[in-house]
Amino acid sequence: MTPDEAFARLAALAAPYAGRRPAACRCGEPAAPTPPPDERRLQALWAGPGRPGGLALPDGTPIEVLDPGRWNRAPGPDFLGALLAFGGEPRRGDVELHLRPADWDAHGHAADPAYRGVILHVAWFPGAPAKTLPPAVPTLILRPFAEHAGPVDFAALDPSAPEGSPRPCRRAFGDDPGALDRLLRAAGHCRLRAKAARLAEALRAQGPAQTLHEGLFAALGYRRNAAPFRRLAQELPLGRLLPLAPAQRFAVLAGVAGLLRQDRHRALWDLWWRSGFPPPLRPYDWDLRALRPQNHPLRRLAAAAPLLDRLDDLLRLPLDRLPTALTEHARALCAPLGLAGAPLGAARANAIVANLAVPARLALGVLDPDRLGDLPGEDPSQPMRQAWHSLTGALRALPRDALRQQGLLQIHADFCSNPALACATCPLAGDGP
Repeated sequence: MTPDEAFARLAALAAPYAGRRPAACRCGEPAAPTPPPDERRLQALWAGPGRPGGLALPDGTPIEVLDPGRWNRAPGPDFLGALLAFGGEPRRGDVELHLRPADWDAHGHAADPAYRGVILHVAWFPGAPAKTLPPAVPTLILRPFAEHAGPVDFAALDPSAPEGSPRPCRRAFGDDPGALDRLLRAAGHCRLRAKAARLAEALRAQGPAQTLHEGLFAALGYRRNAAPFRRLAQELPLGRLLPLAPAQRFAVLAGVAGLLRQDRHRALWDLWWRSGFPPPLRPYDWDLRALRPQNHPLRRLAAAAPLLDRLDDLLRLPLDRLPTALTEHARALCAPLGLAGAPLGAARANAIVANLAVPARLALGVLDPDRLGDLPGEDPSQPMRQAWHSLTGALRALPRDALRQQGLLQIHADFCSNPALACATCPLAGDGP
């Protein structure tokens, strides 16, 4: 199968979904950020698709917003019946938002029985904690997460916009699992076709080796650190790293990335310093908030260093054997560095296969698009969970194969997080494909 034939087949498989996608998606940051003028616009941020992700409590516990709740315009908590996952454990309850933590005291919520169902207190600014907040109710400071990519334009948020429940797409697909499955598969083909097209351009511009090098690093960075990982692969191209032994390669990567401390990593520091690779001219923007130790960039680089010798496996090994091969190759530095366990788990290896190996093979015309339904998936991400909950109302039993997971991500990007769409008028809620 030639690349043109593969893309034509992908287009046919994606057609049932591609025809439903919005015509355009507004992207980019607002030009004139303003401070939050009142709580209503803070509520609009929480209710809308611009609500930030990657949330975590001050103690590091991650929070996933599976459903922000029903925007309450009457007295009582701001959002009713929200569905949140604290450290992966889902809980349903109410959410109250304030500009500052102490506003809970100032508004007298402790004495109001209507607020007994609150499971999360959200404040925009940090400050002195509320004195009367129940100990079981944590406070989330939203501003650092919302402004991670730049200031928020609160003036552009409409506090009178209707909230998005009930979900029209759930009504459209809830009673027809066949239609939902066809939608997910078509959306997955649509997403993989777009990935393959982007990789095809990179393959033509810089060849397979450097393209796979950058793609591997972006996959190891997850969503939050994909950009600095890709930048590292660009500033340390494969041709400069391959002549180095894996241990020295790891030291160079970690040193240039700014992840080594001389007092804690002296041996690696010395190995990097003797290599002659200078520090970067500008620091890397690593996002380490509420990051599990096994997902730290330093550990991911320990997995990447030996994998660079086996990049050809991404194109030549059978797909069903590739995840196991990746995890085994990544172990090469475990013993020398004293790392316990595998630096690359099975779920992340599956993600590398789905997001890099499959699109690369499609771009080169060496993979039949009709064989994509049997690939194992990765650990479900927050966007996957949000899209699945919107479509089905379920919290668990998400698809475990890569194709349908890619479909959930595409639906989330095109519809659930599209600032140009409102849930109540979402075009996805028409007749199923």
